[in-house]
Amino acid sequence: MSLYHPDGKIMNEPRNTSRDHILDAAQKVAERDGAGNLTLEKVACECGLSKGGLLYNFPNKDSLLQGMLERLISQQQQIMDTERETVSNEPNACTRSMLRAMACQQMVDPGLYTSILAASAQKPQLLEPVRQSYAENYQCMLSESTDPELSMLFWAAADGIMFHSILGINPYPNEMKAKLFRRLLQISEELL
Repeated sequence: MSLYHPDGKIMNEPRNTSRDHILDAAQKVAERDGAGNLTLEKVACECGLSKGGLLYNFPNKDSLLQGMLERLISQQQQIMDTERETVSNEPNACTRSMLRAMACQQMVDPGLYTSILAASAQKPQLLEPVRQSYAENYQCMLSESTDPELSMLFWAAADGIMFHSILGINPYPNEMKAKLFRRLLQISEELL
């Protein structure tokens, strides 16, 4: 999977483990067949493993979904860390790096997020890593922000753009997402 930097650069994450190969296959199945049709059998077929080989790495569908979610969070954190290095000497570095990382993630196919959301509707505990990540980001913003409420508003706006796309309810064309994120970044630079 390629991630896109807000400046348009493609950021590729190296993958070489069987676990990553399985997660890549699961993502392809989720994007191609839809959230409700992700099965261990389809993932095993997609990655060329026996079901036993898949079960060695992910003993059930929940663990596979958990792995997909944890990888998304890890990718998001890696991008945030990279962005944070860029803005480390500026005020509101946490907020700025998070917004820029979200702008990168907005290019990921919403089918992956939809799969995870669908699974979490059945098993809310699958979202625990997301809750933890959000809590950490919240604490970071509180400790660094010159205007915590404004930082929260920017974060909420970025999440809103993402969820419009993920849920397929955006009233604007998909091309507008990138423009909205660029504008949100521009405004945040001016106000924070």
